[in-house]
Amino acid sequence: MVGPSMTDADRRRFLRYTQVGFALLIGVSMGLVTMYGGADLLTVAGMFVGGTVIGGGLAWYIIPESIAETPYESVDRGPKPGAKMKQQRQENDGSGQRASEDDGRLSQNRD
Repeated sequence: MVGPSMTDADRRRFLRYTQVGFALLIGVSMGLVTMYGGADLLTVAGMFVGGTVIGGGLAWYIIPESIAETPYESVDRGPKPGAKMKQQRQENDGSGQRASEDDGRLSQNRD
């Protein structure tokens, strides 16, 4: 059976980097908009910090930490695909009659 390719620590680290990147994207965006609007440097820096804080709140809300948990260990997802067919094949031990060319069921004579 193939398991997850990432460890839980790697998954949490990637999630944290995504949240920080999202927060910085919002902060830089607000800072650039303020700068292009002609505001002084102190206002631009304040908007960058404020935007980063707001972006952090949005990242916490939009990208929850629960998605970093692996679904493979805690959830029983039922039988694997094809399990029912495999069970039917095991129950049918070959005693049933199958169609073959020599019993005439597959090919019909068109004389």
